[in-house]
Amino acid sequence: MAPRQTVLPFAYRVFFLIIEPLSTLLGAFYAHFRQHEYLAMTTRVPPSPTGMSDGTSIALSQLANLYLLFALNEALVLRSTGDIRVWKTVLFVLLVGDLGHLYSVGSLGSRVYWDVPSWNAMDWGNVGFVYLGASMRMAFLAGKMSQYDQYEGFQVQSPDTWTEFHKNKFDTKPFGDHDVEVKIECCGVCSSDIHTISGGWGAQKFPLAVGHEIVGKAVKVGPKVTLIKEGQRVGVGAQSWSCLECRQCKNDNETYCPKQMDTYGAVWPDTGIVTQGGYSSHVRTHEHWVFPIPDGLESHLAAPMLCAGITSYSPLVRNGAGPGKKVAVVGLGGLGHFAVLFAKALGAETWVISRSHSKEADARKMGADGYLASQDKDWNKDHRMTFDLIVSTANSFGEGFDLGAYLALLDVHGKWVSVGLPEEATLNIQPQDLLANGCLIGASHLGSRREMLEMLQLAADKGIKSWVETVPISAENLGKTMQRLHKNDVRYRFTMTDYDKAFGP
Repeated sequence: MAPRQTVLPFAYRVFFLIIEPLSTLLGAFYAHFRQHEYLAMTTRVPPSPTGMSDGTSIALSQLANLYLLFALNEALVLRSTGDIRVWKTVLFVLLVGDLGHLYSVGSLGSRVYWDVPSWNAMDWGNVGFVYLGASMRMAFLAGKMSQYDQYEGFQVQSPDTWTEFHKNKFDTKPFGDHDVEVKIECCGVCSSDIHTISGGWGAQKFPLAVGHEIVGKAVKVGPKVTLIKEGQRVGVGAQSWSCLECRQCKNDNETYCPKQMDTYGAVWPDTGIVTQGGYSSHVRTHEHWVFPIPDGLESHLAAPMLCAGITSYSPLVRNGAGPGKKVAVVGLGGLGHFAVLFAKALGAETWVISRSHSKEADARKMGADGYLASQDKDWNKDHRMTFDLIVSTANSFGEGFDLGAYLALLDVHGKWVSVGLPEEATLNIQPQDLLANGCLIGASHLGSRREMLEMLQLAADKGIKSWVETVPISAENLGKTMQRLHKNDVRYRFTMTDYDKAFGP
């Protein structure tokens, strides 16, 4: 893992890298070539017109050399590495030198430390200038500046205030050789965001900026990046890292990597930095989890596909959805509408199962071939053992949910695959419900890089358009949007836009 990287603010760079080296260089010039004038500036008693002893001359030159060497060494170290451990070591040594220098100046009398009106030219260098350098070194060693690059984003402070967003600066992980830095253009709003910041999925690390359906521009790429080019329009989904070495990663199952890390809420190793999501100015991600967006997809429509889209697409293609197959989608929400769009685009006979008929017209517009409402009497009677695959996208099951009635719809060895993750929900499975057709029950998590690229290209080729409502990003609008999504007041996804107005061009 790369060592911690330090980023100096502008004022510190100017002082440590320019002012201090030039000042000591000027002092060395006078100490070597203008010694009489140098002594005249240094002491309150005029030097003897007959000159100075050889010993005094040599000591004066060597002292100036030492100060110059310290300043140049400091500047070279700060320029050549970003390792904070090296920085702190060098700055601490020089701080000790500053304090020793100030102690020796006391031989001129204690008034020299505070009697500024009486300072001569060299007092300003020997006391005032050293005060400044020592203060800046102490500020750095005390952690008064960020040790990392910083972005700006809208964060939630705690689950108790999950609808209140605050615009803050935060640290981001060190830039790696395989990393891509993305300036964000827009970001989809996912139910995962609400489950996370409200505490519905358990304890989280706050403050936290959520959002993991990100589209933007690659503004910086690491030296070993081969999958993304600088300036390319790209997307980032819900996962930002996996080891790429385990059995799962090597078999297009990166989302099941035991070491996988989420785009937000994960702790970056060796730093303690909590990853922040897409309601921010930028995101920094390993290239494997950065995806080129085809030209045929508009950014605000592509964004929701990077989580909801791939979550619905992966179980379809992995379980054979296509011509000659009959697929049912349980729940027509943000996930379900993508499952319908992609199942139809893949060529499968596609049905929707919902509680009521309120969304039937929308389902038909999306291309659904049939529609079942579970509130109807004997709703499954004429369709038992006719479906090859059921993808459950439901965000809640409701009281008295009868899983057996859904499993009865499956043909022999048909599959029920869950992708929705309701809070505190359980599926009550009776072994007898599995015997009649030998059906299988499973789940699916996101999708591989290969599947993501295939899905985006399919959407571009088939002209698939997400059902999206755009909202300009701001603290107020994020709060309102979360409340609307919590009430299911959207058909069927939100995308936050106008990032240039919130964070600058």
